[in-house]
Amino acid sequence: MRKFKVKPLCTSVFMALLLSPVGALAAEPYPALPPTLSTSVSPNIVLLIDNSASMLQDSQNNWMRASDCYNNPDSYWPTCINNNVNQWRTNLDSAAITPNTKMNIAKRVATSLIQNNQSLGWGVFSFDVKDDTTVGGNERAEAGVLRNSVLTPEQKTSGTSNFDILSASINNIKARTATPLGEAMLEVTRYFAGDTSYYSKISGNYTSPIKYRCQKNFVIVITDGDASGEDNLPGSGRVALPYVTYDATNKQVNKNFSVCTSVSADCPAALEGSSVARNFGDTTNRFRALRDVVKYAADADFKTAGLDLDGKSFNDDAFKKQSLQTYTIGFGVTNEVLPAAATVGGGKYFTADNEASLTSALTDAVSGIKASISNAGGLAVESAVKSTTNFIYQPVFNPDGWYGELRRYPISDAGVIDLTQKVEAGAVLNARNVASIAARRIYSAKTESGVTKPFDFNDSAGLTAMLPTQKVLLGATTAEQQQVIRFLRGSKTEAGLRTRVSLLGDIIDGQPLFVGAPVAFSIDPTYEVFKTAQKSRGMVFIGANDGMLHGFNTSQMSEVVGYVPSMIYPKLKVLSNPEYGKIAAPHVYHVNGNITTADIKVGGDWRTLLVGGLGQGGQGFFALDVTSEDNFAKAADTVKWEWDDQKDAQVGYSFGTPIIYNVRTSTLGTTPAVILTNGYENNFDDTATGGKKSAAKSSALYILNASTGALIKKIDLPASSGSTGLSSPAGLDDKFDGVLDYVYAGDESGNMWRFDLTSTDPAQFKVASAPIFKTPTGQPIIQRPAVLQVLGDAPTGTTEQPVRGNLILFGTGKLLTDADRITTSMQAFYGVLDVMDPTPTTVNMSKLVEQKIDATVLATGTDQRSGNYRHMTNNAVDLKVQPTLDSIKGWYINLPVSTERLVSSPLVFSDKVIFGTGITQSNEKCLPGGKGWIMGVDPLTGSTVRYKDKQYSFVDVNRSGKSDIGDALNFSTGIAYASGYEVNGIPTETSFISNSNPLADAATSFGTGGGGGGGVVGSGVAIKESNASGVYTTYVIKNASSSGVLLHCEIGSEKCESNAILPPSKGVRVERATWRELM
Repeated sequence: MRKFKVKPLCTSVFMALLLSPVGALAAEPYPALPPTLSTSVSPNIVLLIDNSASMLQDSQNNWMRASDCYNNPDSYWPTCINNNVNQWRTNLDSAAITPNTKMNIAKRVATSLIQNNQSLGWGVFSFDVKDDTTVGGNERAEAGVLRNSVLTPEQKTSGTSNFDILSASINNIKARTATPLGEAMLEVTRYFAGDTSYYSKISGNYTSPIKYRCQKNFVIVITDGDASGEDNLPGSGRVALPYVTYDATNKQVNKNFSVCTSVSADCPAALEGSSVARNFGDTTNRFRALRDVVKYAADADFKTAGLDLDGKSFNDDAFKKQSLQTYTIGFGVTNEVLPAAATVGGGKYFTADNEASLTSALTDAVSGIKASISNAGGLAVESAVKSTTNFIYQPVFNPDGWYGELRRYPISDAGVIDLTQKVEAGAVLNARNVASIAARRIYSAKTESGVTKPFDFNDSAGLTAMLPTQKVLLGATTAEQQQVIRFLRGSKTEAGLRTRVSLLGDIIDGQPLFVGAPVAFSIDPTYEVFKTAQKSRGMVFIGANDGMLHGFNTSQMSEVVGYVPSMIYPKLKVLSNPEYGKIAAPHVYHVNGNITTADIKVGGDWRTLLVGGLGQGGQGFFALDVTSEDNFAKAADTVKWEWDDQKDAQVGYSFGTPIIYNVRTSTLGTTPAVILTNGYENNFDDTATGGKKSAAKSSALYILNASTGALIKKIDLPASSGSTGLSSPAGLDDKFDGVLDYVYAGDESGNMWRFDLTSTDPAQFKVASAPIFKTPTGQPIIQRPAVLQVLGDAPTGTTEQPVRGNLILFGTGKLLTDADRITTSMQAFYGVLDVMDPTPTTVNMSKLVEQKIDATVLATGTDQRSGNYRHMTNNAVDLKVQPTLDSIKGWYINLPVSTERLVSSPLVFSDKVIFGTGITQSNEKCLPGGKGWIMGVDPLTGSTVRYKDKQYSFVDVNRSGKSDIGDALNFSTGIAYASGYEVNGIPTETSFISNSNPLADAATSFGTGGGGGGGVVGSGVAIKESNASGVYTTYVIKNASSSGVLLHCEIGSEKCESNAILPPSKGVRVERATWRELM
């Protein structure tokens, strides 16, 4: 828990922010908060407003209109109020006559807060008052009273605006009584529980505002003084109060609540945040009671039975406890109880001393309430092959403070994650001392005469090395530039700049990438030497929206390197703004794109190259040498090159994951290359200072020298194609000779393109004259496709199977903007056969067979994996026959929910293709951001997964450990196997841990370079498994094991799942291991 002293905003500062370059950045194409994170259930927020008599004073605790009260209110104020001398009581109550009493300020700020947050549920409590014509005597009625039950202001009740109803309730509060904070808070808990009034305020039971099992419930306490009159509480005047909670194993525990009267395990001598021991008051006033009641409110389950409005049990394992989180605001007062209450209540403590600071405190409290921890782009695993000593890396972020975490957990060979052994990189980084932070290895670069020149990112030599255009983006003066640089490097003592929750910024779309012992394949004997030399390395890399890519060692999760790409300099200074993340300085993206690595041979030496993009952060890519930690000693050894819109104006926002593979450069020569797609919105100037951009949206593929970044070939799509930006590419090495032959990439306009790289002259690399396929109504293709070479049956008397073509497996749908979230156009998943005609004819929809999701069933049996399942039709599709002009060229599945779309790159194996879909609007309110499905279908037909023409379940429904008839479900269409299972959230990218090494037999299966260019497998780029590298080969597709553990997380929450997938001969087992951490 941290204390926040909120200062009023200066109008001139606010205006300066609006006029700064930040204002231009705010108009970027992508929203500050990812569109996946919209929630369906509004939290309940109860304002507990202090209406003690002292609230009639001003914010400096002075009496107003003093001359009306015998010129001495300090001595006569009770008399003046009780007798309404000179209309003093009436005048102090009046918002028009005395607008600046604490009571009137609180009313005004509270109503304004509700007006600005009308989608949230608001209720109002205050202290109870028997007689509002007196103070100091008969006015006090015990505890608190419900002034207004929770309402959503943007709605109406009986034709009257709920905002008007809430405003009237607030404005009718009179400041008269004592300050029974603990008693009032206890009555608030009875309201949330739907219980009887503890202090007989109502007859019967309250109607609980908790309508959904996942609903968050908050109390904001606004008070101006120390507690008084706390004399009727459980354990002090009343018997202990029984309640239900849950222990660390989620087991129900029965407890009793009493306020603290002496030191015990729950009752420290010194309150949280203080080192000074205090007494516990006495039976006339337990002045610490607010802290005790708030702790009880955070621990208790207030809905122990019944169903929510989704028809689901309030004891759902995913949302087992409905408790309260409490924020406290000291208005014109500081004491030890309020921060302690916020600490034990899971909230924050603020102080305020005037209207502006009270407004800011309440606004910040609500910002915290609206924020939530969410998974980022997906998991990384240390070993892609089953191991008894494996780890996963989970990135999450929180919009409250815009910080990120990178968590490391052990995972067993059965896919069970040990949540008790978390190590978090951000916490390790934050724990570093001043000297250690100053010594961080952080590098950056500039481009001069087309050459990338790296330098140390610091406020001395680094600042000198920067271009003038880079410097001015950091500040107007050298002193300001130095201060911003120190802030970005992690200094916590820069006056006037933002106070950060963590030095690790938010991680939104980035997926971590593990770099460990080399596991790729090469027949080059020197690669074995390289593997031996690097067998002990362990690093994980992740991009963050704090200005840099981070690298951490995996032994301690300590940072080993940071990199600030030159493309994001226009967005660096805003990070230091104290108002960052708010209206004046909205959140922006930095290094938010995808990263990949490959082992390449350069000048006789093997090196590990990392290449990444920026996503919404900017228009460009970068490459680093991440061979070992020793490599990070110098900027020149670490930073290799950058490719951005300054080098080619067609470069847009870089969402695509690069490919690293050999390409032909001459008749006998190949070179390691990086294949990039140009991305989106390249007609937008992301610098806001007159940078380069295209006149109109367009598409291009870039082939760069992996070592130098020099352009080998740019392949433009003609303007007549209507292509408005290429998405992630997939490569094909169709003879497994270690040389790239073709690249496939879709675009925002719904076209799937084939690029031909088979020539020995890069100048002849080209794109097909027509797209392989064009989706109906321009369904956007965003995720990387997968490629499967289709073979026909071997002719009689031979064993060689004829090649029928390349089956391109891809889905549609976009989720990058707020408009995307609400689009209801139908999306689909396709399997389209490219028969490899040199001049292709675009495959028509009429040549595709539709497979339908024709039934859904809920499995509830005690021995079954519970949940919803989908069934596919089994319409005939035969792609193994010799293709003709009129033959079937594939299949498609229309995703049945109006907002459903592909959200993860498909994983393809010899017998199945697995992909994740997301539904942004769900009938179930308790699915953060929506819900989704993990689908598994036969890649050749789009129907139920099959092996040797026999269908089987890719999900072990009956948990038998094998695929058998017990996995069949009773769909409305008949008893059949499932082709998809539902998940409680939009899934992230998936990761796969194979039960066996898919490259184990590669040495006996590689080609001989027949594709031209003298290719020798792994001679320049070591070969990785296809789904990991994005380059597909006949070997990997045919022999990669499809048994192992499939992992994914859910966007909008911290939950993840590990699903154990077994081969068809043994069946498929899915062991669901979900977790949820409450922050």
